[in-house]
Amino acid sequence: MDTPDTHLLNQRFAHIAPAVNADAHLVHRGRTLTGALLVEIGDTPHLLRLEAGRIAAVQRRFPLFQERLLTICGSARAWQALWQPVPEPGWHDLFALTKRGEMQVEGQP
Repeated sequence: MDTPDTHLLNQRFAHIAPAVNADAHLVHRGRTLTGALLVEIGDTPHLLRLEAGRIAAVQRRFPLFQERLLTICGSARAWQALWQPVPEPGWHDLFALTKRGEMQVEGQP
């Protein structure tokens, strides 16, 4: 269940597809990427289905053992800090947040 802090973060993430898909440069960079990506904001999972760099779908309900290319799990605090217009040092990217223990990134071997 969403807490008041995570509710707005989850709402924001649920609407990420139009912004990503409208960015031609970003889509071009991801053009070879097709598969599923699991993103957890606090305790709330989001499954992104990617097709040739575009987000085809964002789902909050999906099979338990859904195959995925990558999983990114982070605390609500980490996502809030990362999404600031100018994030603080150490809160500015996924790798810095992983080093802080605020995020975990796992992928297929």
